[in-house]
Amino acid sequence: LILSSMSFEVDTTPDAGVQQLVHDGPDKRKRKKTMLLARERALASLVFEDASQDITADEDDGVEMDGSEEGEEGEEGVLGVERSAQHGQGEEQGEGEGEEAGDAEGPSRARSKSSLAMFTPAWVDDDDATVSVDVMAGSSRLRKLRRTEKERKLQGADYGARLRQQFESTQPKLAWASLPARKKTHAHDGVAAEGGSGDDGRDDDEQADASLLRSTMHVLGRAVSLPSGELSMKRMADVNVEEPSKAVVQALSWHPNGQLALTAGYDKTLRLFRVGGSSNVKVQSVHMPKIVVNSAAFTADGAQVIACGKGRDWAVFDLHAGKVELVPGVMGRSENGFEQVLPSADGKHLALVTSSGALLLVSAKTKQLVGTLQSAGSKWGCQSAAFSPDGSILYASGQGGQVQVWDVARRCCVHTWRDQGGLRVAALATSNDGNLLATGADSGAVNLYEVASLFRSASPKPLKEFLNVRTAITELAFNPASEVLCFASKYTKASLRMAHIASRRVFANWPTAKTPLNYVQCCAFSPNSGFVSLGNDKGKALLYRINHYERA
Repeated sequence: LILSSMSFEVDTTPDAGVQQLVHDGPDKRKRKKTMLLARERALASLVFEDASQDITADEDDGVEMDGSEEGEEGEEGVLGVERSAQHGQGEEQGEGEGEEAGDAEGPSRARSKSSLAMFTPAWVDDDDATVSVDVMAGSSRLRKLRRTEKERKLQGADYGARLRQQFESTQPKLAWASLPARKKTHAHDGVAAEGGSGDDGRDDDEQADASLLRSTMHVLGRAVSLPSGELSMKRMADVNVEEPSKAVVQALSWHPNGQLALTAGYDKTLRLFRVGGSSNVKVQSVHMPKIVVNSAAFTADGAQVIACGKGRDWAVFDLHAGKVELVPGVMGRSENGFEQVLPSADGKHLALVTSSGALLLVSAKTKQLVGTLQSAGSKWGCQSAAFSPDGSILYASGQGGQVQVWDVARRCCVHTWRDQGGLRVAALATSNDGNLLATGADSGAVNLYEVASLFRSASPKPLKEFLNVRTAITELAFNPASEVLCFASKYTKASLRMAHIASRRVFANWPTAKTPLNYVQCCAFSPNSGFVSLGNDKGKALLYRINHYERA
């Protein structure tokens, strides 16, 4: 009875708080959708390398959004994404205006920038920004990095910059490490830009850098072979310019790293030089009173130098220890001198040509005799020898123009053939690719043979016969690229020629009548074929740069 007499009133006035929540709901969902669109747009530009790709809101209408998240953390995230989304929309608007204005290169520029953004330098570490280094801790030598006495801690970026400055202040700046300044060019007419931003020029450089990082062909490959017309040469400072030899330079050899070269001769001194081209610094010189050096060479690993000459002793110079060990002859042999020493490419053996014409095979490790491949001849005996590139075969010149082919592992002669260049073979050389063998005769003739054809006949026909020298050939050398053959005679002044292997022709433009060669005693190419060094009777080791090869 009491309930029936009660009346109810409903307040229809809208609540401001509820109205605000209802109003903000769609806006929050819209901001989150914008956030996801911005993320997908960034992901698409990274994956497809195209910043101009556009993902519209219509394509993402089917994605469900959970709008129940609330709180301060969510609001901060939405506001942060909203700012990035607005920034992305501004970029899209700028790109659209560029396209409307007729800028057809906008997408390509964006692709180049997005592709380069994928590559991060290996020395960049994000954690460096949070690192703090105490330069005053203990007896630290980092105190020299301070600029004021009050400084105690350095942030990561400052610490790295000051270490770099300290290194540059103590180490000389090398010319070969300096890169030329990039020239900004216009994409349409190729004229250097004097003003403006130069975006087109930078884009071309960035694309070139990106292609360089994708492949090692630019570093390891050689796109163009040596041309046959002319040999471009440049005279450099002599290898031994700081300390010329006091006698004839009889031996030249390059270290496998291409930066160290040795000279030796009749002054009984072995000299080492660090070759840079414009300046060649003497590293060390070793005087050996008991050895008048006829031949010297680095071992295959570059750890030792083997030197021999007139007298029964020969020497081993250890580069790491800096000591010279005299070897009292070869055990079991009574030799009065040595004419040539040849380390094998595999580092296992040494071949010694004695003054009596014998050919000895010695262990590179123990320096003990392994075998006598050719005994002393009655008239000439062995005149020269040459290892194959893998060290398994040893070629030796014998009497009557004969050339013997020795199997090093079995220590037996597997083939003998006759060279038709003269009465005796005075010099031998093998190409670095193992396909060619060159012989130099006492008549001055140089024959070029294909190795595969040598085993088919006792009198093989040469691929080419060079008749440019009229006295006995005393020096033969292929460059490591197997594109050039150098041959010379020490009996005639300026008697040296360079032959192009592919065309089988001698270069006519070098050397000239004014090239100061004198009497060439020895020849050696650097490991990258960029340098050729010539030792002469004046005690000089001439150095020439072959401009075709990028690496010296």
